[in-house]
Amino acid sequence: MRAYNCTIVALKQYAALNKGEYASTVDAWVDNAKKEWLDPKTGLLVSFLNVDGSQITDMPTKGSYSALNCAYLTLIDRKFAQEQYSLLKSSFWKEGTLSGMKEYHDHSPILGMDIDAGPVIMGLSPSGTAFSTGAATFFNDNEVRSNILRTAEICGNTLSSGKKKHYALANIALVGEAIMLAMRTNAPANL
Repeated sequence: MRAYNCTIVALKQYAALNKGEYASTVDAWVDNAKKEWLDPKTGLLVSFLNVDGSQITDMPTKGSYSALNCAYLTLIDRKFAQEQYSLLKSSFWKEGTLSGMKEYHDHSPILGMDIDAGPVIMGLSPSGTAFSTGAATFFNDNEVRSNILRTAEICGNTLSSGKKKHYALANIALVGEAIMLAMRTNAPANL
């Protein structure tokens, strides 16, 4: 699904800069996604598709992919993004001292490893939690965003140097700090 979303984001941005060229393709993609690619258990976009675009049966819808889809959708279709974000929170949000998104909607292992999302720690998906920050930021969901940032501060071991902050664990997973920056700044464009 990630490759599809990246392509549609690019077409949406191209359309915005080129008098709507390919806007109908973007609209058709959104319509098809709503009709063909929603998980019957969660209502979220499925995490995996066959090469021909059909759903792969018996594959779980994952928190990391669903959160990434929500972040991408904010760049494609605001209404669909809002619907998906609401469903994401109802299926994957875990409240607590360490709040964030679970990797699996139907269970939450204390410690595990997911081949796509990486480690699952205290039942949370670090990838899903980081990606969900994008939709929380975009939709001004300050309560969820604050809880995620608190978790990032606790788990990421933030170091301060002057006016700069750096997640110490980003030295191990470099992309994590870049993803959090991108998601923390995912605000609607004022066009």
